[in-house]
Amino acid sequence: MIENAYESEAQQRWPDTFAQSEARLGKLSATERGQLIEDGNQISRELAEQLKAKVAADAPEVQELINRHYRWVCNFWTPERDSYIALGQMYLDDERFTAHYDEFASGLALFIRDAILRYASSNLV
Repeated sequence: MIENAYESEAQQRWPDTFAQSEARLGKLSATERGQLIEDGNQISRELAEQLKAKVAADAPEVQELINRHYRWVCNFWTPERDSYIALGQMYLDDERFTAHYDEFASGLALFIRDAILRYASSNLV
């Protein structure tokens, strides 16, 4: 499985989703798991570029990146509208996630949250 410093917390907070994620990840090779992590980092880098270029969170190019982010998240679990919005809010509310995303660009966690709100409202049920 992918090493995760927050594994026990996730298992306690979301036991069913955690089990689903572990089952999905367990089917991947070590190389595939590493690529999955790199894919997430690449999406974050591209979102950071959009933020730095002052592109709006609801712009089509940002929404396409958030679509990629959503599909990436679906490797772990499949969120519905409310749970995907909650994930975006957690990126902002949990200082650990905020710090992670803001390493790519200051304000990226907020930018992603805003983009997720638009994406989920328009595309998810």
